[in-house]
Amino acid sequence: MKKSIKAGALLVAGVFVLSGCGSSEGSSDSGSAETKSASAKPTPTTQAVGEKQYTADELEKALAAVMKDKNLDGPLGNDETVRPEMMNAVDPLEGITIAPASCDVLASTNINKVLDNAYIAVLLLNETDSLTVVSHSDPAVLEKQVEDNDSLLGECAQYTMEGPGGQATVINKGIEASTDADTTQAFHSITSNGTVEEGITQVAGASGTTNIAARFVNSADPEASVAEAEELIDAVYAELEKQ
Repeated sequence: MKKSIKAGALLVAGVFVLSGCGSSEGSSDSGSAETKSASAKPTPTTQAVGEKQYTADELEKALAAVMKDKNLDGPLGNDETVRPEMMNAVDPLEGITIAPASCDVLASTNINKVLDNAYIAVLLLNETDSLTVVSHSDPAVLEKQVEDNDSLLGECAQYTMEGPGGQATVINKGIEASTDADTTQAFHSITSNGTVEEGITQVAGASGTTNIAARFVNSADPEASVAEAEELIDAVYAELEKQ
């Protein structure tokens, strides 16, 4: 039976801070220097890859090539299959209050805003981990998101989420990562309700209109996950450069 990406898995793949899924409104310049240096580190590059907007077919082709080269099982979702699943999925943050309120941007699941004038493709590495590429029509969109991520990861190094099921604390920490992209941003996030704790490691590489993010949930070896993310992101950019 051919595997497919279900809505729940797509939300896991789609709700991340550094991949263009957050709002670009209400940015702040109060991020700490330590977080900024760790989460957004420009990488010297002369490549033009990522500057144009890639089509849905080009994104799918790039991920398919990486999937084959790295002997990954998938499944792989293209824009046609991913978009309706993500936009029709139930928002897991509905009814949740974020404090401080400005950190609501980090928990955004505004898929409509993310996919507006953009194409997306998602490769699931397993049931929880994912590799996602989004290509926007205007490079200014991604530039603004990168700037906001710097500030918000400093301002929101810790915030709380409260809803009908209780309260959870989220702690974000910028981590070192480097890719062939113009800008690399990475963080480790821990969410805890006092009983259950979930850790997320994410690395994203942004160039021009295009952002590629690898996300690992409850990784037993975060450093190894960062290394894998760097390798996968570079591999996708290499495939896009061929197109």
